[in-house]
Amino acid sequence: MNERSFIYKYKIMARIADENKLERLKLATMKLVAENGYGGASAALIAANSDVSTGYFYRLYKGKYELVNSLLLDVYKEVAGKLDELIQEGSSFQILIASLISYFFKMANKEPVKAKFFYVLTSDYRFKSDHEVKSSIFEYINKIMDIGRSSNELDEKLSQDDIYLMLLINTIQFINQRFKNSQSKVKFTKADEGHLLYLINKVLK
Repeated sequence: MNERSFIYKYKIMARIADENKLERLKLATMKLVAENGYGGASAALIAANSDVSTGYFYRLYKGKYELVNSLLLDVYKEVAGKLDELIQEGSSFQILIASLISYFFKMANKEPVKAKFFYVLTSDYRFKSDHEVKSSIFEYINKIMDIGRSSNELDEKLSQDDIYLMLLINTIQFINQRFKNSQSKVKFTKADEGHLLYLINKVLK
């Protein structure tokens, strides 16, 4: 192996190692926040549970707040991407709401720790998301509201914050309540999605 090939291979291996460490940091953060709350997940604890040094943590993030916000932003960007795709296709108000509910139910089934992490952050007074995180989803809430009002399926008196509460917060609360009340593994079904959609529609109109 010549020197150039060796350097290239070394860089690839180093990048993979860094990606693995970053993924461990993200998973450890979600797990600690989900189990102990935002205040119970310090940078030192996150680093220890990720099997990386605290110094490495601070090479990537200014602190716990920045990492937690970046994880929350990833969720919102994924939601926004799905909504944008549906809006571009001309989807109805009901399809948009149902898709939003379905996204979080699938998350709860596949990544329950992430769903619990999201719940904790939306209910913990010690944590306040930054402007970029909130604006990333509120842009699409406005679009959903426009579609709902144009089809006469949304009460004119409801605000952005009302829709955020009814669609996102109620959905994650519904999921968390099921987690809390079950002694075994929780599996959300299409019937659950349909029931929550029915409840939300009773409030929105």
